Amino acid sequence: MGDLLIRNLDDALKRALQERAKQSGRSLSEEAIYLIQRNLMADRSVSTGEWLRSALGDERLTEEEIAAIDALRHEPEREPPRFDE
Repeated sequence: MGDLLIRNLDDALKRALQERAKQSGRSLSEEAIYLIQRNLMADRSVSTGEWLRSALGDERLTEEEIAAIDALRHEPEREPPRFDE
């Protein structure tokens, strides 16, 4: 099994995750894995922004941000930036 390191996690989000873990009787890692699995297996008929909002919580994204995320999904992939020029 692999490991995942999440950098720059908002303190409030970490506290919320810790509280959920405590309430469910799981460790912090077990709760994070549970939430990731639950959300990845969820019905994907909702927009990506709505799915992201459900994973992060309503206070994390505005309606405009959700619309922007959903719009980006339908744009063609861009070439990565070049730094050698």
